[in-house]
Amino acid sequence: MRIVYLAPNIPVPGTHGGSTHVSNVYRALSKRHDVLLYCRAGSTQEGALARGFNLHPVLQKGFLPVAFARVVGAVRRFRPDVIYERYSAFGLGPLLARATGAPCVLMTLDRDASALSFRYSDRIVATSAEFIPEEYRDKLRIVHWGVDVDGLVGKSGEAVRARYAKHGERIVLYTGSFPDWHGVEVLVEVARSWAGPDVVFLLVGDGQDKRRVERLAEARGVSGRVVFAGRVPHGEIGAYIDAADVCVAPYAPSKHPIFRVYGMNRDPIKVLEYMALGKVAVTIDTPRMRELFQADEEVLLYRAEDPDALRQTLEKVLTDTELRARVGSAGASLVRSRYTWSHHAEELEAVFGEVVRR
Repeated sequence: MRIVYLAPNIPVPGTHGGSTHVSNVYRALSKRHDVLLYCRAGSTQEGALARGFNLHPVLQKGFLPVAFARVVGAVRRFRPDVIYERYSAFGLGPLLARATGAPCVLMTLDRDASALSFRYSDRIVATSAEFIPEEYRDKLRIVHWGVDVDGLVGKSGEAVRARYAKHGERIVLYTGSFPDWHGVEVLVEVARSWAGPDVVFLLVGDGQDKRRVERLAEARGVSGRVVFAGRVPHGEIGAYIDAADVCVAPYAPSKHPIFRVYGMNRDPIKVLEYMALGKVAVTIDTPRMRELFQADEEVLLYRAEDPDALRQTLEKVLTDTELRARVGSAGASLVRSRYTWSHHAEELEAVFGEVVRR
């Protein structure tokens, strides 16, 4: 199958969640299909059409005719069987589908997708129906995100521990970007009231909210306990997870405009990565998390945006060796059997096959 994958505002490769997602989907699909990836200008992915804009969504929509003109020739020459549009392409998929005669499949994480995309795509893939407009739900196919298990395993955490836990402290790890809705500041409040074993809260990544969280750690007097490792290439993340004693994804849904209305309904890739390496993952208690995982068996959940609840959960897991072993093992088995990018690619293939046959 010949697939055009549209992700115009995403740098590939890159360090934030969107880059991780696109890179892994592209890699998984490319193992079995011919894929032309349209991504952000400046991307270094070999063979990619790196001509996309990094613009505010309002401007991105306004630049749609320009984006179409920049890529339509290359897409026509590629002769695709299907167009796969990431929602931030804002309608480019249906335009290219019209120009080539290929069907279009939309992937969306929320309602920010263009009305053109919702209306004229042949199918929609998402992890939840909650934010898909009612009139388009007949086109929806539910899929699940995954993790690159092979890219994570085999990375020793010894050097990470030697650098950040020199006196044998336990490591509580966060990885990812720093938008405010990732809720990283709650870890500062946990560190402030910590009464458990000697611990280092190791925060890996960068982003818009990182400096504010750093200032908060200084103001709370916990800079020695809350350590910011900065941006790390995704290929090295496995070593940080291997070094950790417990891993946290402290999302703050109240700070996300979509989640405030529809709930936290995305598959949490960082949680899946933690679990893939057999680490206990601690994250917020939501219907979506309980749908994906068995609470207290495969993952530990706490009340969102509640520092005391998170602190109590972390203190419990760090003092209970049997709990860490049991939950970590069950989580790893689940992820490796169900939530890999290979499995996700198979889900997409089924949807692509459906529209191509039609």
